[in-house]
Formats: sequence, structure tokens, C-alpha cells
Amino acid sequence: AARRAVEIALGTLGVQAPGAGALAAPAGPAGSGESGAGAAPALIAVVQNAPEGTEVDAFEALHLALVRRLFDVGRAAVRILTGPGIGSAAQAAARAGVRGAIVLGGGSAGREARALEAAGVPVVRVSNAPHAGARQFVLDSVRGIATALRHLVHLGHRRIGLAVPQDSAADARIAAFRRTLAAEMHIMASRDQAPVAIAAAGVLGGAQAAQELLAKDCSAVVSCAPSITFGILEAAGRAGLRVPEHLSLLTVGEMPDADVLSPPMSQVGFDWEAIAAAAVRELDRVIADPEVGLDYSVAPELVLRASEAPAGSR
Repeated sequence: AARRAVEIALGTLGVQAPGAGALAAPAGPAGSGESGAGAAPALIAVVQNAPEGTEVDAFEALHLALVRRLFDVGRAAVRILTGPGIGSAAQAAARAGVRGAIVLGGGSAGREARALEAAGVPVVRVSNAPHAGARQFVLDSVRGIATALRHLVHLGHRRIGLAVPQDSAADARIAAFRRTLAAEMHIMASRDQAPVAIAAAGVLGGAQAAQELLAKDCSAVVSCAPSITFGILEAAGRAGLRVPEHLSLLTVGEMPDADVLSPPMSQVGFDWEAIAAAAVRELDRVIADPEVGLDYSVAPELVLRASEAPAGSR
């Protein structure tokens, strides 16, 4: 695994490691844009928002999957980080010969996507919310929230809270949360019956959101960002509560190293390797035909570990 990681890094720089023939990038068909033997690999940008402070990058696993996939098809991944105060790299990328870009997330990454398209670089986006006119894969966290809630209701929880980051997908997630609770528990799902905490960036924001939900006697919480999940674990510990004995916790979306946390974190997540393969394949289509459109919705899957339990008392 370490040797492969080094070969991918060297391949990205245009260097083939000695004895790496078995893992060297394959020659592609004519006109495909894939590298042949001895040729410099085509450059594909992978654009992400730069994490701020203690923020955890929810797209890091997808970025790594994209780097591996691009290497496997004879491309080189060029990482572009964007954010407040970071100038656009779109013109520099176009001058460097970047053939296309896969843009992860919204916010500053969305602005960079538009700048790349204006510079003539084809773009495919992967994000949590739909964007008008974009060629995109939308990670359907709304469906993920419904899946998480049905599982928690099945475990007997009747006081469930939602913690969401303050981003473009927040309204859709909150609406799905209240709609699902109303249908599953036959309640009005008002603000009092379906408590929601909107979290600021970072672990401290997650801890503050957790304190709000714990004060409202929630026995279970659905978290929609890694930093919020870490904040909930921290806040629960400070309150003398154990997960899952006193508080069940389920995450929606990517949770880095979820299986080695204490407790191992149950989550509604995505198959990043499959998404990476599909994004690279569809970017090829866009490069070949700039007029082609694509708009996919990706459904998550429930992965149970040990952070949720049947409702009890505390």
C-alpha cells in the first residue's frame, strides 16, 4: 500500500518509479486524453474548500479516491484549494494545460467552478446541494437523514435532534428531518417536537450545537458534518454522558476513521470509490462533448457500528 501511494505521487509529478511497471498508468485509446507509455499524463484538477481552523474536510476520502482513480486511467490529479482570501487558480490551471476539473463541495469551491468554466476548463461538480446549470453529482443527504431517522425511531427513540452545518444544504436537510419525523412518529414535528441546532464551523461549533440539543432532552442526535460529530462527542463527555448508553449518535455523510473512533461511529455514508469512478468517467464525456449535460443523485447507505442503541434513560 505504501509503495502504491509513492508511485501515485511520482506519477502525478510525471515520474515513473523504477520497477513500477505493474502499476504504471495504462495507455489509453487514441483521442481519449489518457497517457501512453513515456507521455506526460493529462492534468485533471480536483478542487476543494480549504479547511478552516479545526474544521474536518468531509470530502478528503473522496479526494483520495479521485487521485487513485485518475492515476489508474493515466491522468495526474492537481489539487486546488480554495476559500475566503485565496485567489482563483482558474487562469493558471488553464495556462498549465489542465484538461478538466472535478469540484467538491459548495461555497468557495462553487465560485472556483464557475471561474474554471469561464477559463474554458470543463467541470463536473460533486456536492451536497444541487446547483442550477451545473454538471453534477448531488450527494442526497436528505435521503440519508430519512434513513437515519427511521433507524433511530425503530430503536425506540422519540426525542431526536438534528445538528446541521450552516451551509447551502441546511434548509433542505431541516425540511427532510421534520417531514420524516412527522411521517414516522405521527406528530406535527414542530420546532419543539423536532429540535434542530445549526452549527458554526469547527469542533467548537459542533459542541455548542450538541449542548443545545442535550438541553432539550434528546436521546439521539443525527449529525451532518464530521466536526459536529466530534463536537457532540466532546459535549456529551463533559456532561457525563456515554455514547451510546446515554446518547445515540448517527452521522450522515463522510466521517473520517469512523470505525476506529470510540465508540465506532454508525453512519449513513457514500461509496466514494464508485463515485470517483463515475465522476472521472463523466468528466471524460464532458471533455469530449462540452454540450453534454449530466445531473445525478447519489443515495447513501446505512452502515451500523456501535454509536446507537435502543432508547433508554439517563
